[in-house]
Amino acid sequence: TAGDNKLGGDDFDQKIIDFLVAEFKKENGIDLSQDKMALQRLKDAAEKAKKDLSGVTQTQISLPFITAGSAGPLHLEMSLS
Repeated sequence: TAGDNKLGGDDFDQKIIDFLVAEFKKENGIDLSQDKMALQRLKDAAEKAKKDLSGVTQTQISLPFITAGSAGPLHLEMSLS
């Protein structure tokens, strides 16, 4: 094959993480990429979502209390397809 041998699961995980960070920032004005604990939770969720999507067309990502804003705790709830 003429594919990229260096392209793999971690690349897909990172694309999912980037999407989640961008959507959360758009909705809440907070950049989760600056929060190490949130990033680890996003990484775990992205890996699980990738595995889920190998068998179904849509999966739900739910990360309660992902961070806190001025009004209190914030939660990440998103569907990924």
